Amino acid sequence: MFLKISDAANLGIHALVYMAERHGQGKPVATAEAAEAFKVSANHLSKVLQRLTRAGLVKSIRGPRGGFVLARDPDRINLHEIYEAIDGEIAAHHRCVLGKKACSYKECVFGSLVDDIQQKVSTQFLASTLDKLIHR
Repeated sequence: MFLKISDAANLGIHALVYMAERHGQGKPVATAEAAEAFKVSANHLSKVLQRLTRAGLVKSIRGPRGGFVLARDPDRINLHEIYEAIDGEIAAHHRCVLGKKACSYKECVFGSLVDDIQQKVSTQFLASTLDKLIHR
């Protein structure tokens, strides 16, 4: 399948870039603050941040001055791991792009094109750290 970035993964990437911009300031990013910045539901963002916490990409700080902080420095977190924490593995599936047997050919008419695209996306995501994104 071609890469599809869900709303949740898109939000997760944006939230971590937002945190990366504030990294080192000693103040966690509150869910409400980030939700307001992106004009999204705080509940939806909270669920995304919970997944990122379980993946070890952010840490949750409890209390009235709590929120979320990056679990590692921005140069050590890449888009690949953010994407996979939310949407699952970026991998060539060797399946019909239509999701079913749609033709009578022995091999897919796309050949290895889909696999090549998936590999390029994966490679680019691995090379794209939060630090690189905020210093473009």
